[in-house]
Amino acid sequence: MRTAPQKFGDERQERVDRPDHLVISEHPVFRRFWYAACLARSLGDEPVALTVLGTPLVLWRPSADAPASAALDRCAHRDAPLSRGWIANCHLVCPYHGWEWDGAGRTRRIPQFPDAPHPTKSGLTMVATRERYGMVWVCLADDPIVDIPPLPEYDDPAWRVVPEYEFDFACTAPHLLENNFDPAHIAFVHRNTFGNPDRAELADTTVTREPYGLRSCGQVSVESRPGETGATTRTTVSDLYAPFFARIHIAYPDGLRHLMIKAITPVDDERCRLVQIVLRTDTEQDRPAADILAFDIAVETEDRALLELLPTPFPLARHLNAHARADRNSLAIRRLWTDLVTGRWVPS
Repeated sequence: MRTAPQKFGDERQERVDRPDHLVISEHPVFRRFWYAACLARSLGDEPVALTVLGTPLVLWRPSADAPASAALDRCAHRDAPLSRGWIANCHLVCPYHGWEWDGAGRTRRIPQFPDAPHPTKSGLTMVATRERYGMVWVCLADDPIVDIPPLPEYDDPAWRVVPEYEFDFACTAPHLLENNFDPAHIAFVHRNTFGNPDRAELADTTVTREPYGLRSCGQVSVESRPGETGATTRTTVSDLYAPFFARIHIAYPDGLRHLMIKAITPVDDERCRLVQIVLRTDTEQDRPAADILAFDIAVETEDRALLELLPTPFPLARHLNAHARADRNSLAIRRLWTDLVTGRWVPS
C-alpha cells in the first residue's frame, strides 16, 4: 500500500541545505548558551562531576557561603579527574598528587615543594558559572548569545517556589523539550496520573516565533492537578527560550496559577538532564510541596519510560515523520532549531 504524500511547500530545497537530524555535538552554536547544571542545593562540601554537551566538568563551592565554581574535570598535572578530590581550606584538592586551587582556578599549593614557583600551566580551565533561581548555570563559551532566561516570578511575593529535582533521561534534549510542548501525548502517556484516553480531543494551539524562541498558547482537558483529583481544564502559555529552556504557565478555572520551569541540559548527543522548579500562587497550606513533588515525579517517570525508547538522532526534516493537526508546536520547534543551526535565526 502506498501512502499519499503530504505537501508542506518546497521540501526539496529544504533537504538540500538543512540537516535531516539534530546532532547537538555537530553544531558549536549550542556551546554559546547557558545551561542549568544542577540545583544550587546540590553543591555541598564535596566536588560534583557533571557533563554538559559532552564536556566533563567539576563543580564545587570553596566554602559554604561562596559562589559555585566550575572547571574542566581534569588536572593539568597528570589528567586526574578533579571531581574525585575534596575541599580543604577553601581549596579544591586533586586526588592524585594533592595540588590545590582556589575558586578562580588559580594554583595555591603544590605540597611536594610548597615554596617552589608554580608551573605556568598549572591553573584550571575555568567555565563561566552563575547562580540564579536556585540553580547553578554554566556556559562553555566565552561569548554567550543571550543571558539566562528571565523569571520575574521567582522574587515576586505573590508566588511561592517549590524546588523540585534533577532528573536524568537517556534521551536527547530535543526529544524531552518537544515532549513538554506536545499536548497530544497527555491523554495516553499520562493516563495513570492526569490524562484520559477517552478525552483526547484538543483545541488548536496558537504558536508564534518570538525573539527568544517560541510561544505556544492553548487549552487541554486533564483529569487532575498536583495533589488533587477531579477533571479540570488547563489554559497554558508555554515559552521556549532557545535552545532547551521551557517556561510553562498554567492557569486553572479557580484562579490558581502554576508555573513549571524546565531547564533541559544536554549531557551529550543521547542523554540530557532536567533541572526543574515550580512556582505557584497558592500556599503550603493549600497544597503541600510534598504533594506537588510526588505528582511531578510520577509524571516525569511516565515520560521517561516512553522517551527512552525513541530512536536517535532527533529528526528535524519534516519528511522523516508523519504530522497531524495536533503537531503545530512540534513543527514550529523543529523549524526553530533548523533555523538556529543553519544561521537563519539567532535569539535575542
